[in-house]
Amino acid sequence: MGSQLVDHDGDGRLDFFTATYDGSPHIAYGVEGGFAEPQHLLDKKGQRIRLEMYWDTPNSQWVNVGGDNRHCISAVLFDWDGDGDHDLLMGDKNHGNLFLQLNEGQPGKDAFTGESEEVLAGGASFALERGMTAPRLVDWDGDGLVDLVAGSFGQPYEATPPGGVYLYRNVGAAGAPRFAAATTLIAPTEIAAPEADRPNVGLYADPVDYDGDGDLDLLVGGYAIVPAVPRVLTAEERTELRELQERLTVVSREMSAVLTKAQEGEFDSDEARRAALQAAAQGEAYQTKSKQSLEIRKRILELEPKPKREAGIWVYLQE
Repeated sequence: MGSQLVDHDGDGRLDFFTATYDGSPHIAYGVEGGFAEPQHLLDKKGQRIRLEMYWDTPNSQWVNVGGDNRHCISAVLFDWDGDGDHDLLMGDKNHGNLFLQLNEGQPGKDAFTGESEEVLAGGASFALERGMTAPRLVDWDGDGLVDLVAGSFGQPYEATPPGGVYLYRNVGAAGAPRFAAATTLIAPTEIAAPEADRPNVGLYADPVDYDGDGDLDLLVGGYAIVPAVPRVLTAEERTELRELQERLTVVSREMSAVLTKAQEGEFDSDEARRAALQAAAQGEAYQTKSKQSLEIRKRILELEPKPKREAGIWVYLQE
């Protein structure tokens, strides 16, 4: 999700800042010997900062307050307007947009406006196809202005997943950033290699001078999707595969029935309902069915191989 160590409250200790899949930025302030409990970043009205789509924990449900499902899963603190406090940039997973929320306070006394404005690149919206993984701010070209590097997600099992890494140069001024249109640093590639030779999906890029030669290279975390080698099945194997798939459907329904039954009846609270659900999931009936499901799936994959997803970190050196 793109974490950041930054002294946000100006007390001389590094704080841990990140967005999570719940749709909001979180911060864990640095304290003696470590970090305090993470908390949502709040605006000046005390409201949780988010875009449109977020997880409502008290009610255990997703909420969408806009029609475009903009979902913040990455964020960066940065003094956008040069007034001495940290403003907030939020990346959108679903459309690849980038949003700015200004801070009208000061270090240790946040006053985020609660209003998020869309950031432009080349006069148009940021719009990374398949969504933005995490924006990284760095002076890529050494001109004294902070540029932006971002990766995109891609789809695991499509023929040409658009997972790449892009540079947006800052052509504005200090305290007034303005980004040019994207330059491709790592182009999307087809899933064709028989081994994990490069990331295809979920590219998280960190600019760093890896080889110490004075320019910025890229460390890229992500997944390599390795194509499956199809098998030619015998008649007996085709029959076995069909029977396994039918059996898997039955077992999946039985597992679901165990959980449904655990939630039947009245509960005093959502916590009690969740506890009952957790107990059922850990119980003998569900665990037995779960083991059966895993065994069936394993055999199905032997008969009908699927593409494999391998995680890793890749180094791209700039010459």
